[in-house]
Amino acid sequence: MSRSLRTSQPPESQPNYLFFSDVHLGADLVQHARPWTVGRLRRVLQIDRELSTMLDHYREQAEPGRPWKLIIAGDLVDFVGMSIAPATGQELETPLTAEEHSHGLGSARDHALYKMRAAASRHDLVFRKLADFVLAGHSLVLVRGNHDVDFYWETARDAFVQALVDRAGEVLQDGSARQAFEGRVEFRQWFYYVEDLLYVEHGHQYDETCSHSHWLAPMSPRDPRRIAYSFSDILMRYIVRPTPGLSTEGHDDKNLLDYLKLAFSMGIGGAARLGYRYGRAIAAMFAEWRDHVSERVHGVRAEHERHMHEIGERFRVSSERLRALYALSAVPVNTRPFRILSTLFVDLAATATFSTVVLLGLLVSGLVPLSILGPIAAVVLAGLVFWHKSARVFDPPSALKRGAAHIAKLFPTRFVIMGHTHSPAMEKINNGATYVNLGGWAVDDLDVAEPTSETEAKPHDAPCTHLVIRHVDGQPRAELRRWSSRTGIKLLHTSELDADEGSGVRPRPEKPEERVA
Repeated sequence: MSRSLRTSQPPESQPNYLFFSDVHLGADLVQHARPWTVGRLRRVLQIDRELSTMLDHYREQAEPGRPWKLIIAGDLVDFVGMSIAPATGQELETPLTAEEHSHGLGSARDHALYKMRAAASRHDLVFRKLADFVLAGHSLVLVRGNHDVDFYWETARDAFVQALVDRAGEVLQDGSARQAFEGRVEFRQWFYYVEDLLYVEHGHQYDETCSHSHWLAPMSPRDPRRIAYSFSDILMRYIVRPTPGLSTEGHDDKNLLDYLKLAFSMGIGGAARLGYRYGRAIAAMFAEWRDHVSERVHGVRAEHERHMHEIGERFRVSSERLRALYALSAVPVNTRPFRILSTLFVDLAATATFSTVVLLGLLVSGLVPLSILGPIAAVVLAGLVFWHKSARVFDPPSALKRGAAHIAKLFPTRFVIMGHTHSPAMEKINNGATYVNLGGWAVDDLDVAEPTSETEAKPHDAPCTHLVIRHVDGQPRAELRRWSSRTGIKLLHTSELDADEGSGVRPRPEKPEERVA
């Protein structure tokens, strides 16, 4: 692979790296579709305090001559999870659709701008601490994830930077100081790569429920003013947010019986409303599929290819290598009609209903003796039970790890770093590389209960995990850590432990070359 972006700095002045992912700022802004959670979501702000104290800690503990490069591996701001309406009298460039009237602002560029400002206002403490971090001379890189895909729009990126500038204070009144500050804030629409050291992307492209067909140009073929929704986006907006009892994990750990239990617990009226929302979600998914096979997709595909070419030219990565990397992406559920039905258990429900009707018909008609019908019914029931138990939607952690193993073959690296699953992990893959999942910082409103006393209050319910890569004696050392403002840092895993345990991970000489995309 050709090397690019060679820096003029000697190896000893290269940055140390700090990584985290999946904070989901703004996921508590759900008043439009989920007003009953507002009181409970007050405790979500405790995560802001945890993250802010961690940022302060690393800002204060920076090594002289080695500024931190903070890389947030996606889903910092939860544009998809927000359910808010524009303020009264607020004029929008892109008028609301019927769906947006029901579920809140959508994915148009001006909607994203409004959401970005709302998230910055709600989570002011985090944005102030990020501004302090950058003011101290450290740099910030945001890799786009599936919940902050709206950073595709320049308006959202500019609003994020402006939120930091606003909180940096008078020190940025000088034009050169502001320019330097803004120059230390970067956005990456796909991945970030330092040759022979680290590769970072969010990881959702390996999850078929969250992947996009044209990630570098995620616009809707039907309405290029808006970003296309993935399978999980539609579930979030149509079902998860408006339904009491459903967590933000949504469909990941659900089966048909879970939905039936939920519907039964909601009563007849609640079950009917859930069924209606379920049907609307299916219709929206089929609309996305029709867009995918329509002539209108050619314009989106051309824009995607243009971005792919720009990345290759800018970072001197061959088109063959980029295409091989992109080919690792999972085929989105929304592009396959039968997969839509199976992922939503419609095929299982239809088969169970049809089988029941047929068996009852045979029983009532007497066409088949009961001595034969009984064993047939038992076999059908056993088949349906087996199908039900095996009809889990997907296993994102395994999918991301498989993707990381392929990436390590395409890009020489010690560490392949992802987020998305909210499950921290550090495991050997191949080619001497280690897969790291950063875990997450988000909490779900269903898991957050108001404390009955100050002594019962917990500072957080999220993993609060992060990764640090520091250069020690000329070699990179990686540590997966958990943060707590009460107890400090807990070490979960280190690259040195991997080497001691014979994982194949060995220190490599630090290199000044850096390539990012």
